[in-house]
Amino acid sequence: MKTPENVENPPYIYYKFLGINSFIKTLDDSNTDYTLFDENHDELFEKYKGILTENDTLKSGLLTRDDQHVFFIEIGIKITRSYSSYFIYIFDHHPQSADFDFIIRGLESLVNDNVEKIDPSEIADKIAENKKGGHMIN
Repeated sequence: MKTPENVENPPYIYYKFLGINSFIKTLDDSNTDYTLFDENHDELFEKYKGILTENDTLKSGLLTRDDQHVFFIEIGIKITRSYSSYFIYIFDHHPQSADFDFIIRGLESLVNDNVEKIDPSEIADKIAENKKGGHMIN
């Protein structure tokens, strides 16, 4: 995927809009080993409270395979009461605060550009899956 048009020299090497599918959940479902960093991002939520809300998520981690390391940031933006929309950013270094700043500053335009790509039938299918075997709680 290309980098956003308004961005020159992004600190990440790749990014992708994942829709309602969390990268971390995909790693869990595929039994892929990864490490989440125990980092507090409260200052970013405060600094960017016009962009991020308390319902959004910022997670960073490390994926290791065959002695190769890839760092990532997953951002989840709450789009409904029950669903978030996810972006994954891949780095060749441990993301620093300037990297988070860079991503968050460009986030609003990325959300606006990509939210139209969400397939409502995919959400409907997820709702149907969640109803199997019990009640769904929002």
